[in-house]
Amino acid sequence: MTTELDDRPPADADPGRSGPGRWARVLPIAAVLAAVAALVLGALWLFALNSDSVEVAQARDEALRDARQAVVNLNTLDHADPQRGLDLWIQSSAGSVRDEFVQNRDAYAQLVTEQGRTTSAEVTDAAVTEVDARAGTARVLAGVDVTVTAEGGEPAVTRQRIELGMFRTDDGWKVDALEPLMTPGAGG
Repeated sequence: MTTELDDRPPADADPGRSGPGRWARVLPIAAVLAAVAALVLGALWLFALNSDSVEVAQARDEALRDARQAVVNLNTLDHADPQRGLDLWIQSSAGSVRDEFVQNRDAYAQLVTEQGRTTSAEVTDAAVTEVDARAGTARVLAGVDVTVTAEGGEPAVTRQRIELGMFRTDDGWKVDALEPLMTPGAGG
């Protein structure tokens, strides 16, 4: 005598409900996939945290911030108190640029006093074009509007573009090279 097995569910079973067998297989697979994803993302995060790109980005941001301030400092002088402005020139610079400011400080102060002019600056735009975080050097291009006011006169604004060489010191990034750039339409 041969007996056949009946594949039909029992009469009291709910046909819309799946048994615990399906979840028992899906949950461990999902847990393994989540663990693998967490490990991969964690490893990528650690790699990014320790990569040179973070150091370069930080150096770029610091050089840009200090260059913007240096441009303002180097283009601001008051004929009534030139020594204060020249102190900022020296504090903002390094290397041969600083040496020039220190060496010619008295001549600059006398010139500014005699001309009776006051200048103030506003950086309109600036960008780091090169940065070497390990060497502590950067190049920055800056656009600056300089307002020149002669004693008793009306203010006049001049627009300038400057390329700055920046050098990282213990006190932050300092200007160690300065070069005015030709403004389009200015001739020459």
